[in-house]
Amino acid sequence: PMKYSVTFTAIGNFALDLLKNRRSLIIFDKDVHYSYGDVVISHTKGALNADICAGDRLTIAEHTYTVSGVGAEANANLRESGHVTLHFVEEGSEAIAQPGEFLLVGSGLPRVTVGDTLTIV
Repeated sequence: PMKYSVTFTAIGNFALDLLKNRRSLIIFDKDVHYSYGDVVISHTKGALNADICAGDRLTIAEHTYTVSGVGAEANANLRESGHVTLHFVEEGSEAIAQPGEFLLVGSGLPRVTVGDTLTIV
């Protein structure tokens, strides 16, 4: 069953640089404070139907990743404001999920465009 599904509505000027340089995407469903808008990918509101946990599958457009870690505040933030940092890591990475992030394992980085969907099952 679908846990979460949203559509990207805007991409901040530096959001894709963050993806390329830090392997991270920051998503948010509210009007973003202007000082953060440049690094955030905005999306439609979505209901979090069940907490995201390790082993779930996250898909952006055609790219699917496996959730390998969930930060302590990530589900609450996602439920409240559609906000989470998606951190793409290599298989076998020793990375520990920071409080507001999901760690994602898969091949390569996603291509991100306005109108793409993000789903989690």
